[in-house]
Amino acid sequence: MSTAYGGGYSRTTYGATGGDDGGGFFGGSQGGSQSARPVNDESLRPVTVKQIIDAEQAFGSDGPFRIDGVDVTQVTFVGMVRQIHQQTTNVTYRLDDGTGTMEVKLWLDADAAGSRKTEAQAQITEEQYVRVWGRLKSFGNKRHVGAHVIKPVADFNEVNYHLLEAAYVHLFFTKGPLGGGGDGAGAGNAGAADNDGMFVGNDGAALLKGASPKAKIVYQYLNQSENSNEGVNMHIIARDTNMSVQDVGAATDELQQLGSIYTTLDDETFAILAF
Repeated sequence: MSTAYGGGYSRTTYGATGGDDGGGFFGGSQGGSQSARPVNDESLRPVTVKQIIDAEQAFGSDGPFRIDGVDVTQVTFVGMVRQIHQQTTNVTYRLDDGTGTMEVKLWLDADAAGSRKTEAQAQITEEQYVRVWGRLKSFGNKRHVGAHVIKPVADFNEVNYHLLEAAYVHLFFTKGPLGGGGDGAGAGNAGAADNDGMFVGNDGAALLKGASPKAKIVYQYLNQSENSNEGVNMHIIARDTNMSVQDVGAATDELQQLGSIYTTLDDETFAILAF
């Protein structure tokens, strides 16, 4: 991906038309009703799910999305597949990137649904990391991503790379380029940027609201752990907090649902999502 961020930070190679964006219709079936968009509207933006959830949208559900004060339509993000729901016309994936969950819809070509659906089934399974390229959409006050492409992540380094790239672009638009004097699109509202960032906060106050006492104990333990980057195995957490492994498992499940922790080395090792 190009890192020449600015007016057009990256140009997607996937067109704005096609079945993925047109709700199952391909070719020129809707082309006559779509007006041309400026080039920047088709720029590809690396994001986190929290940024998608928090994105502003003018004029109700028909207006453009804005992240960090910049219009965004095409996005890419990496997440773990938590659920797959297959229908005749589309496949819906629920993805979790540690900052939140988001539905991703991959529309199927009516003439080639069998082959394409088989390919999706063969390559993508639950509890697997994937990368998505697609367009932000809103229907019935519910946001989702209309996918152009979904591909499995072959190297876990891509997960870390994506978070770093998304952070870089976020800082570019909120703080300005390196050595540029902080003249990014959102630099004039730095306080808002600090309070409405791309990741969940690391103080835990907002995230732990309504959490169970055991979940709060596990969160505080992880937050104070010296192995915060690599994470801590649930058996060690149980030993050090005098909790049963079953209770720790339930607490970590709750914290993952709240978007405050994520798995690292394996499904039993957890770390605080704090950036």
